[in-house]
Amino acid sequence: MSAIKEQEVSRPAPSSLEIDYLLVALEMGKADESVLHFVHFLTQTLPLKGITFVHVLPKVDLFFNDFTQNMQNLIKNYGHQDEVLEEMRNKVSSFVHAENGPRLHFSIREGNPLEEVLQEARLSGADLLLVGQRSGTGNHGILARNLVRKSVGHTLIIPEQSQAQLKTIVVPVDFSPHSVRALETAINLNRSLSEKAKIICVNIFELPAVFSYKVRHSYEALKQVMEEDRKAAFQDFINTYAKEEPNVEMELIEQGYGNVGPYLHQFCEDRHADLIVLGAKGHSKVELLLLGSVTEKLLTLNQTISTLVVK
Repeated sequence: MSAIKEQEVSRPAPSSLEIDYLLVALEMGKADESVLHFVHFLTQTLPLKGITFVHVLPKVDLFFNDFTQNMQNLIKNYGHQDEVLEEMRNKVSSFVHAENGPRLHFSIREGNPLEEVLQEARLSGADLLLVGQRSGTGNHGILARNLVRKSVGHTLIIPEQSQAQLKTIVVPVDFSPHSVRALETAINLNRSLSEKAKIICVNIFELPAVFSYKVRHSYEALKQVMEEDRKAAFQDFINTYAKEEPNVEMELIEQGYGNVGPYLHQFCEDRHADLIVLGAKGHSKVELLLLGSVTEKLLTLNQTISTLVVK
């Protein structure tokens, strides 16, 4: 049962350049504190119009032969929803004030957390879905990754150990259209900040050792050729999509063999990143499920840096 009326909201699909409505998934636990700190930060940063806070209760099996017991459990469950709703309001009020701010809505749902949060996102028409990620356990991280896969809008994962600030934003770049969407979103977000963040676009390339034998070049010579070629492509990318942005930097780093995810994660930690902005692979039903091995690995490793996945 939802605390707000469930009806379709007729707004255009989320744009990489506009964030007006937030949907914030709360677990009513420790991880919510980091989420609410970030929500407070966003309310001070973006001209938000509305925020919906949602919590999903486990579904209670009420199918008993005893009718009296059935009704007692039903009444008890409704009473529990009221208690949780009041607890949500009290918790949120410590971080977000409704006066002169975005409209606040609260929703209590029952059932599968993943399915119910996605349903709430569809009904609310939210531009951005926020979900927390607890440290030291994979359960909530799995929920977050599944939400990222299946959400049709942007998803912001906020680890329990993250900081509610935006001083350094990292945008991984592979020159694809989803890299463009990620960079556009990072730039637009940065324009809203009173104190501008540094945006670091990073491209990670791998030097295939087998080529050095085929072309009879030394490792260093081959590395120089590849770096110069990649730097030229990188500079063209920045000139095309961030030419007028003084706060955008680019870095090119070489990786060894294996998944790019660990290299990217270490890079973000070394640069003390506050936010990583990644572009999902596409918009079709199939593509939405294909985050890519880099994003999957990064979401698995990362427990300290907020990560925004742009659809």
